[in-house]
Amino acid sequence: MTRKLILLDLALLALVVFLVFQMRREWVEAHARSQAFLSVNIHAAPAPKVAALPHHNPLAAIAYAEVALMNLFSKDRNPQVVIDVDPPKVKPVPAFPVARGVLIWEGTPPTILLSTKAGGQQRAYRAGDQVGEWTLVSVDSQYVVFAWDGQEFKKRIDELMDKSTLVAETAAPTPATTNNASAQKTGQSLSDSSKGTKVGVDVGAADMRGCTPGDDTPVGTVQDGYKKVVSTTPFGSACRWEQVK
Repeated sequence: MTRKLILLDLALLALVVFLVFQMRREWVEAHARSQAFLSVNIHAAPAPKVAALPHHNPLAAIAYAEVALMNLFSKDRNPQVVIDVDPPKVKPVPAFPVARGVLIWEGTPPTILLSTKAGGQQRAYRAGDQVGEWTLVSVDSQYVVFAWDGQEFKKRIDELMDKSTLVAETAAPTPATTNNASAQKTGQSLSDSSKGTKVGVDVGAADMRGCTPGDDTPVGTVQDGYKKVVSTTPFGSACRWEQVK
């Protein structure tokens, strides 16, 4: 029995020695690995190159002017002050004079009978005369040219004719009837000339007078130093009294 215990103790002792030896061997190996790891020289990798940051100009207030321009509630959204200018007033063209007729005969400048308004007092005008606000530039048998405010206006005479006067002339007696009646009143006309009364209508010309409506005096009659003359125009017969020279 004692022998078996001694053998058992020896076996246990041998096991303990084996275990101690094994632990020491593992510790030595671990220590060697640690020393080997620590003794290795590791070369550091170069750091990657970092790109430079983009360059930015310093902040300037003028660069943000567009912000104010886009802000509808900003007082200075439009630095350019627009001054409203009233459009130029266009001066209205005055009414054209009203024509009564044209007198054209040899040796005398063309003369046109005008009035500043329909039914107004008429008188004779020649090129260069002032008719209200208008200046008479030229006149012929069909056209008359007026000047006003640096502009010239060419008008047909028939456009300017006084329509009310034309209606009255249409209702007047025909030339044939007038000639017959004038033959009967020749004696009366000659007697009137002895009274010293003026004949015709004053048209503003010193050497000419217009015929009164319904004047039935024969052509060629001389009264108060004036001779009755009737000429044919594109608008019909033109009657006038010319001063005898």
